[in-house]
Amino acid sequence: MAEETSKMLGISSKNLGVSPKNVGVTPKDAAARDEMSGSASSEQFRQMICDEIADCRASGLKRAFVEVARRFGLTERRVRAAWHGELRNVRVDEFDQVAARRMEILRQRQAQIAHEIAILGQQASSHQEFIR
Repeated sequence: MAEETSKMLGISSKNLGVSPKNVGVTPKDAAARDEMSGSASSEQFRQMICDEIADCRASGLKRAFVEVARRFGLTERRVRAAWHGELRNVRVDEFDQVAARRMEILRQRQAQIAHEIAILGQQASSHQEFIR
């Protein structure tokens, strides 16, 4: 009966262009599902960039993109693509460059934090002596 009504109204399921298995899936989601770019190294590359953006984000997202691009030697567009999860592929030399720079940045931050801890420790001990 439903088929007869569809024929009378000129509606054909063939013309709808919607496959039952793809209902609720956007074309972008389907493409992401079918691509092989979801490898661990691509995700790690993306995560390194996103972590650095998060550290710079206090100055605004646009400025963070520019700053991270400068730090890693990438284009601003490449950084934005990583932030939005739009990377299609990652070259080995690009990954190595970002990983090396990220480690260098983290080591610098670690040294800065260790220095600040040492200063606080000295101030706390001198403060304790002053109180006595």
